[in-house]
Amino acid sequence: MSDLLKRLLIGGAIGLASAILIGWGSYEIPFIKNLLDGYEFLSYDSRMRARTAGVEQMSIDDVVIVDIDNTSVAPTEEGGLGHYFDWPQAYHGRLINTVSSGNPDALIFDIIFDKENSFNYDLVNALTNENAPTNDALAEVTGQFLQSNDPGLFVEATYKSQKAYHALVFEEEDTLNFLYKMDNE
Repeated sequence: MSDLLKRLLIGGAIGLASAILIGWGSYEIPFIKNLLDGYEFLSYDSRMRARTAGVEQMSIDDVVIVDIDNTSVAPTEEGGLGHYFDWPQAYHGRLINTVSSGNPDALIFDIIFDKENSFNYDLVNALTNENAPTNDALAEVTGQFLQSNDPGLFVEATYKSQKAYHALVFEEEDTLNFLYKMDNE
């Protein structure tokens, strides 16, 4: 066997043994895991700085942040709208329509939208379709309620805008609450 081949085999064996040892140690030995995580975090910061080094820094004046503040989430008795999870998603749809009229480059939501509880909307809509109000004032208020709380407005506004982006959440598998279908079922 030539000297070069021996060196390559020895180097490969040492590299493989080191990789296995570090891989095992990063899961089993907290000191090594913390050391490698610290290195990863520092190198990530450096990589991101290097990646954006040639990019012109933009002014904060180019960014508009629409914030849900304490006044907005105050109880309805105090003039607020209540907890934002309870807001009809149509509110956000109207916001998308309003902001999109200014032709933004992007509209980003940092809110997780769960499936909306549209019981009140569905109830009023069913009652109105079944038995339309004869009183003009009641018909007007009912129409306003249905228009301002329509759950489809949010999806429609997002689609029309083509510039609205929503946050996503990827959670780890929860085997206590979710089980895969068994093979014999």
